[in-house]
Amino acid sequence: MNLWLLALIVAAGSAAAVGLMHLVRTRSKQDHFFIEIERGAGIFAFLGTAFAVILAFVVLAAFQSFNDAKSGAEEEATTVLQISRTAEFFPAAERDPVEGVLICYGRAVIHDDWPAMKEGHRSPVVQTWVNAFQGDLKGLEPRTEAQKAAFLQILGEQDKRTDARRTRLAEANRAIPAPIWFFLGLGAFITVGFAMFFADRREGFIVQASLIAAIAALVVSGLLLVWFLDHPYENSSGSIKPDEMARELAIVQAEHKNVPPPCDEDGLPLARPA
Repeated sequence: MNLWLLALIVAAGSAAAVGLMHLVRTRSKQDHFFIEIERGAGIFAFLGTAFAVILAFVVLAAFQSFNDAKSGAEEEATTVLQISRTAEFFPAAERDPVEGVLICYGRAVIHDDWPAMKEGHRSPVVQTWVNAFQGDLKGLEPRTEAQKAAFLQILGEQDKRTDARRTRLAEANRAIPAPIWFFLGLGAFITVGFAMFFADRREGFIVQASLIAAIAALVVSGLLLVWFLDHPYENSSGSIKPDEMARELAIVQAEHKNVPPPCDEDGLPLARPA
């Protein structure tokens, strides 16, 4: 969701609230609703505070989800580069297949896994390269002490990559439960709706329109913020993108220019990986 669309939604929500306030003012048979404005202000303060507290907790949970997704993506990309450099302890005949599969894995993550995550799915192509990498690891034969240490390090880095990808994919499937959206919507409706009782024809419409527009703008903005944080891979401004994987993959490819990866530029297999 781009910024212009967000601004349009907020503006439309504020305009609708202003229009409703105007309707209440013109259709009301009395000049004002409250005999004692302080009593109404106290109730509105309670309702507004209750909604703000609920919204704050939901935003905090959604932000934690968003941050976990970003951290997982960054750790996965970093680990790919670490595995590539650790594999350099082995002869080229054993190392090159591993490097080629790592390059294909990174390409598939960027071009196939990311679009799939937007829909809450995962890429079978990436899983193909994961399986191929596991097979290529069996081709590494540690002979020296350095190679044995490097092999153990690769296994540890592979576990880290697996955990990071699992975190990234888990956040793609994460969605705020419907009951929470219900309570947020109900709180938003009550907060904006109760403000209509402050309609007073004795006061200038511009003043009251500004009041209700500000309330509606904040309420709608809060709901949009929750939705944005709960959809981290929307490929819009501020969303999590595979930039870190692209940077690390560029380094791996630059360091292994002579390794022909068994895939095209999008990570799709040129032939069935072993």
